[in-house]
Amino acid sequence: MATARSDARPVVTPAVKPGGRGTRRRGLVWCLSLSAGFSVWLACPSWAARWDIVPTLAVVETYTDNLNLSQDETKQSDWVTQIIPGISIAATGPQLRFNIAYAPQFTYCVRDKENNQAYHQLSAFGNAELAKQLLFVDAGANVTQYNVSLQGPISTSNVNNTGNRATVGTYFVSPYLIRDFGSAVRVDARYTYSISDSNDASLSDSDANRVNLRVASGPAYKLLTWYLDYMREIIDYQTQQTIGSEVVTANARVLITPTLGLLGSVGQENYTNNIGRAPEGLMWSAGFDWAPTPRTRLIATAGERFYGDVYFLDFRHRTGRTTWSARYSQNITTTRANLAFPATGSTSAILDTMFLSQIPDPVARKKAVEEFIARTGIPPSLDSPINVFVDQLFLEKYWNAAVGVLGVNNTLFANVFGLTTAGLDGNLVVPNAPNASIQTGTTFLWNWRLTARNAWNLRVGFSRYEIPFTSQINDYTNVDMNITRHFQRRVSGSLGYRWQHNDLKSPGEGGYTENAVIGAIRMRF
Repeated sequence: MATARSDARPVVTPAVKPGGRGTRRRGLVWCLSLSAGFSVWLACPSWAARWDIVPTLAVVETYTDNLNLSQDETKQSDWVTQIIPGISIAATGPQLRFNIAYAPQFTYCVRDKENNQAYHQLSAFGNAELAKQLLFVDAGANVTQYNVSLQGPISTSNVNNTGNRATVGTYFVSPYLIRDFGSAVRVDARYTYSISDSNDASLSDSDANRVNLRVASGPAYKLLTWYLDYMREIIDYQTQQTIGSEVVTANARVLITPTLGLLGSVGQENYTNNIGRAPEGLMWSAGFDWAPTPRTRLIATAGERFYGDVYFLDFRHRTGRTTWSARYSQNITTTRANLAFPATGSTSAILDTMFLSQIPDPVARKKAVEEFIARTGIPPSLDSPINVFVDQLFLEKYWNAAVGVLGVNNTLFANVFGLTTAGLDGNLVVPNAPNASIQTGTTFLWNWRLTARNAWNLRVGFSRYEIPFTSQINDYTNVDMNITRHFQRRVSGSLGYRWQHNDLKSPGEGGYTENAVIGAIRMRF
């Protein structure tokens, strides 16, 4: 996928790794086998389930005046056609749940024919109860495209051929046991095997084996609840690098009033790798959990880990028409883990919370959210931090706040976020390591339902990306607007405009601007 470029800004271009396609093919075959296995189970009488199968087809035509997101003197325009067939399958039964959505994007350019290609997009999850109230298994897969580096062009669409996007697939299977010993103790034991593969050389393919054990208090405990956790994971990268982690914690919650509990935690964490010093040390935290009403909850803790002070905050509040949230966390993590569970500002998740009062049933609520998004054309997500592709452990500090307002004819979403990453050298934090970054941003989304069939959407986002190692600062602004119309019950269309601008402030001069017009027809069968 690497392409020659004449502009002067630094660009990280993905390169297909030796063996990358083989690993990805193995993951896709594994996922398809898993899907077939779940389907066979569901077809058996003992696994009777309610099925919901929805085939879809979308045709999207885009005119862009800057296909490659180059500087003004080198930019090229093009017409891009995307054909997106899709299918979503959901099944709910007494002993098994299964959800899969697959929608590949076949992209064709009128001028830049060398970059015509297919982008696979898959989301799948299944859960089965193999032995009643004892043995269970979870399995899932996720395949999508991500921006690779903060130093290259940033895009939210596969239309743009930036050389800075890669396809990443993650696949996992996780059997686990749950055993209750009377009403006093519950024991959970889980094993997870996962595969991650990418067609970008900066993120190696990897396999991981993870063990989680938990011994927790049962329903007999009222005022004092507790649990002991043990986690061990070994990640083997194709580059022969190995990262290990082992964490043991003891946690307790003491109920002071019916709505207020005190929290405490103490433990030990140890990390290993075969290329240098790895961090380790004691950890502790203390705080409170306050839930004054079923619609409001605040959890806050403070403590210490090997790198210094550590804080955690999780606030959530909802009314009949609004939802509010704020969160702050600090973790030792990997790009691999973040891509498996990305921190995205999902509009469907916000809508799910907003619909909770009206539709308590989760299955019915999920369907209502999907129908609302299809009817209004609301974008699927708000802006969120970019996961920079690296193979090392790093420290991340992440915060975000979001609000959603659901009116009679208008829906508003807004969020702000911040992410700071730093490298690790033993127990030392390296804020100016090559993989360190500082990201901040905000998004505003307005949906206006003009009539029963017509809706207007406006989405405005701004993000700043800072790289301490190179002193580079990027200011990225994007504006999307569209009008959506339902021609028939299962046929809709939209016409929209996209503007994005990346201002490279330092070092040197650079950046780019794109204007694009997008028309689409979407059908559900």
